[in-house]
Amino acid sequence: MNRSFFLKKRISALCASFLLFVLRASSRIYKLVFTKRTILFVTNEKIRSITLGPLLQACVFLFIAWVINLFTQSLRYDELISAKTAEIDKLKSVNSYFSAEFEDINDKLKKVNEYLISVTGGSHNVNAEERNFKEPKNFKEEDLSKHDKHVMNQVKDAELQLAMIESVAQDRIKKIESAISLTGLNIKKIPPKQPRHKSALRHTSQNNFAKGGPLEDYTEIDKALDSQHLLSNEDSLEREMDKLVFNSEIDYLMVLEKLAIVMPLTRPMKNYFVSSGFGKRMDPITGRMALHKGLDFVGVSRAKIISPSQGKVILAGRFSDYGNAVVIDHGFGVTTRYGHLSAVKVKPGQIVKRGDVIALQGSTGRSTGAHLHYEVRYKNTPLNPRRFIDAGEILFNNESKYANS
Repeated sequence: MNRSFFLKKRISALCASFLLFVLRASSRIYKLVFTKRTILFVTNEKIRSITLGPLLQACVFLFIAWVINLFTQSLRYDELISAKTAEIDKLKSVNSYFSAEFEDINDKLKKVNEYLISVTGGSHNVNAEERNFKEPKNFKEEDLSKHDKHVMNQVKDAELQLAMIESVAQDRIKKIESAISLTGLNIKKIPPKQPRHKSALRHTSQNNFAKGGPLEDYTEIDKALDSQHLLSNEDSLEREMDKLVFNSEIDYLMVLEKLAIVMPLTRPMKNYFVSSGFGKRMDPITGRMALHKGLDFVGVSRAKIISPSQGKVILAGRFSDYGNAVVIDHGFGVTTRYGHLSAVKVKPGQIVKRGDVIALQGSTGRSTGAHLHYEVRYKNTPLNPRRFIDAGEILFNNESKYANS
């Protein structure tokens, strides 16, 4: 206990001695550095003196240290300014690049808008409330440079173009949906049931015109399609639409435009009349009621048969009741059949476009005279071709080049 007490007392004495030494040393250094000094000036043979006390010397010392610090910081500021200047120049370069890219995109938006207007026809009014350009807060247009004002006007113009594109796209979507739904096919966003469109096809009920068509439900063409596995429900319209995810109206419109291109919505002949319609009729050969799975078109001798849309020829040749025949796959599960041909102008595997000549009218197979037996099928189920042609008249604004003469 005594030993510990004496040890603490000794340490305390050593600390006191050290502090006293530091104070004395600091005092001597202060007196040495800031001792009272007298500065003598000799002017005009007169001697003048200025006495500097320790406090005044300390103030002068601090002032000199402050000036030196300002000088060193100014050197650093020059480096910062140089770095910021380089950064600003880089940003100006990037801004110039993006400004050029933005103008290019704006031009493309205008072209897309012009295309959509040309497709749908007419002008379209845009509701300004739906898409109104909003200026940033604490923003004054008069403070902008000439270049920045130009960019801002480009942004406003782009907003307007987008609004117009959306408006036109919605009108076009409704038009395509209405046309395709008229065919009996099922697509997403089905509109209300459309009124029956008055067909431009001329039909005669007389029985002495060329007619024909298969009588059996399972024909030689069906056997060929099954044996060669040329038909599949994997690419049906419902399956394809279910696979798609539409992020915008434009995405949906692009799919509908593709669908409109491949659907057989135009006539397979240019000059004709319809001698027999789709559905139940008196069979021209047996004289009994039977289902007619297509339309019979009668044209001039060896009239050209044209593809109503793009597709792939999957069968071409002679098939009993159909005679010389062609089958075209248009995708999405839709096919067309052409029977009683006098000559076939395409081969299996060939890609055809809308308007391409695929055959000549004839009277081969089960036929009473020269005509075209035309079918439209979905997943190999016959549909009324007249409804597809009616839909095409809605969509393509009654194109005169396919009208009857």
